[in-house]
Amino acid sequence: MNDNNWKKVEYETWDEAFRGLVVVVRQQSIRVAAYTQVLYLQACSNGFGKNHSDGAAQIKSQYGDLAYKCGLYHQLGKALVPPDYQLWRDDFTDEEVAVYKKYTTDGRALTAALQSRGQRAREKRRGDASGETATKNIPWLMIRESCEQHMERWNGSGYPEGKMGNNISPIAQIVGLAKELDRLASETKSEKPFDDAYDVLLSQKDIYWSTELIAVLEAAKSKCRSVYNKYIHYTMTVPKTVHLVDKRADRPMGLTYKAMFGDKEGSVVAYEATPWFGAIANRPGETEGIADIHEMLVRTGLIADMAFYFMYEAADTVFRMQNCKLETRGILLNMMPGFYTVGTQLQRFNQLFDDQPIEKSMLMITVPEDAFINANKANKEIIGRYLRNGIALVLDGYHPEKLDYAELIEIGFRYVRLAPELNLDPAAAEMIRKLQENGFTVLGCGADSDDLLRWQMACGVVATSGSITGSPVGEEELIRDSLLREQQ
Repeated sequence: MNDNNWKKVEYETWDEAFRGLVVVVRQQSIRVAAYTQVLYLQACSNGFGKNHSDGAAQIKSQYGDLAYKCGLYHQLGKALVPPDYQLWRDDFTDEEVAVYKKYTTDGRALTAALQSRGQRAREKRRGDASGETATKNIPWLMIRESCEQHMERWNGSGYPEGKMGNNISPIAQIVGLAKELDRLASETKSEKPFDDAYDVLLSQKDIYWSTELIAVLEAAKSKCRSVYNKYIHYTMTVPKTVHLVDKRADRPMGLTYKAMFGDKEGSVVAYEATPWFGAIANRPGETEGIADIHEMLVRTGLIADMAFYFMYEAADTVFRMQNCKLETRGILLNMMPGFYTVGTQLQRFNQLFDDQPIEKSMLMITVPEDAFINANKANKEIIGRYLRNGIALVLDGYHPEKLDYAELIEIGFRYVRLAPELNLDPAAAEMIRKLQENGFTVLGCGADSDDLLRWQMACGVVATSGSITGSPVGEEELIRDSLLREQQ
């Protein structure tokens, strides 16, 4: 880690030391302070800490504001190390882990020094070997113990000393629970991070947290949720997704999703969405694809409306994926070719991205090569307008001998998906290289064997689908499976 430009600072005030923390640690400390105050006041009502020798002295409602400060300053010891060591990293060496964990004892020493600095010289007493000035002042002790013991756990698995049970200060137990609630709610990949974090903490009863403390959390759940909602914009989480399309079980149309792999190991990097139509007369439970119903939709003038229904449904799924913080390139929606024969729909596109605020590049939409080749000048200009306005259109089924990529560049295409019959063609491999050199992102399809998948990945295809990438699934399965995969 690079800490060559960092110099240790002798802090004179609490605020100065707090400003020595990196921004994300300060933001976390503010949230933890709010959770701590809520839990502390509930602890007072519950009679928490009565089995601890310091409980009667520390757990009093008159110290509600002090509890906030205990949460606010619990990480103050991190101000004594370079910024690179203030945030936990999984690749820390053993020595770096030791440096990181030392913030707990450093925090106690720093708060003790700041407290005693405010005393008059004649009131100072000789400190212990660590340099800490001894005190019987309850508020001072609570802040010191919060700094030092908030990472201790009920079963003795915490640090810095491995204290267990009621050997851990009551206020430190509360701050520790508040910090873990915030960490889980901020980092959980889920549509309901607070609820999932809450459930995890309940499952840790009598392991990391006492039964008594979990009872405090249960009683304060609604108030803790209010804290979560208040500071939601300072974390990476968002509330449960609100869909713009009502996906009832009996709806007569929808999308199925197929995984798209991004490497030969089978990492899922995107999904391909394909529309289906149901409610077929005298054929309950059966569905039809685009090709089967496309002519009827063109004849009845429903192409544009159906296209935007599917785009909204796909946008809803992209939004859910973003809310769950899934690592994905998004969704490739197979579009009905007749969509590009109707007039411009740019206003509806703009409305879609206003209604569902997702990144435009996360919703890619296919333009079948034949539809583009057969489009008249006006329709090609419409496609160009979509591209110029940031709509991610993918020329699908591309044959280099039919369309020069220079023409694609001129109109604005930057995504192409090669026709499946070009798989394993040496000339196609060279074309993929040329496309990439000219700024194109190349997608694939027809990945029906390990050899074909490896060939496509070796050629530089960023995502591909086929029988080897799995079976089509519904939206709920997509979200569930993606969350499980990323938690492994």
